[in-house]
Amino acid sequence: MASLAGAALASCSILLLLLVPCAQGQGQSPEAPEEAWAEGQPPEASEDALTMLLSEGGCGAFAGLVAATAGVGDAFREHIGSDLGLTILCPDDEAVGTFIPRFHSLNVDEQVAVLLYHGLTMAYSEELLSWVHWEELTLDGVQMLTMRHHSGRVIVSSSRSEARITKTVVDDDHLAVYLIDAVLIPADPKRQISFWGVLALIVFLLVLVVVGVVASILMWHALVYVCSLLCRLRRWCKDRATAYVSAARVTSHGQQEQ
Repeated sequence: MASLAGAALASCSILLLLLVPCAQGQGQSPEAPEEAWAEGQPPEASEDALTMLLSEGGCGAFAGLVAATAGVGDAFREHIGSDLGLTILCPDDEAVGTFIPRFHSLNVDEQVAVLLYHGLTMAYSEELLSWVHWEELTLDGVQMLTMRHHSGRVIVSSSRSEARITKTVVDDDHLAVYLIDAVLIPADPKRQISFWGVLALIVFLLVLVVVGVVASILMWHALVYVCSLLCRLRRWCKDRATAYVSAARVTSHGQQEQ
């Protein structure tokens, strides 16, 4: 009898645990990912919400890279909650699939730089994108992207890549997400010349100029000295020839007198 009572109590407990989540879920209408970002106030940018939003917008592969790369998702969510918000230029799955082999060949820092290069430090609305032509600082804090228009499309370009905005996924005060048809590639940091690099290059060029001037002066003096030696040699040869002729004449005149 006691065992039957214990079994009944356990069954009731399990049933209660199953009913509580169901009761909590009733009365709550499911929201689309876009509706979860309340307009006019910073959204609660959880990792799952951002991943779901990007995935349903057509760039699930890019969302997977963001979630798998340490620090990138945190940087995105931090800017979403800021006063200016965030714009994400999200490459579609086809573009990311083509770029994946190259992405995996990069080191960790380069992978982070590529992903952050697709974020802008302000939420640009679709209306603003439709008429503004400008260069915008990317989320890595170093490099720029150029926005321009061609045949009614917004073109996003850098020194090494170019992409078109094909779809608006989210247009909100704190988050704007646009689907693009190519992966944006930042400039190689190894090829960028820093201020000290430029200064060193200028100093090197100045040294080359000074060395060139000094070498030219020395060569000029050497040329003048050689010309002077040649003139002296010519004069000496001429004097020797004159002396030889004079000596020959004297000898011939003496022989005639004898």
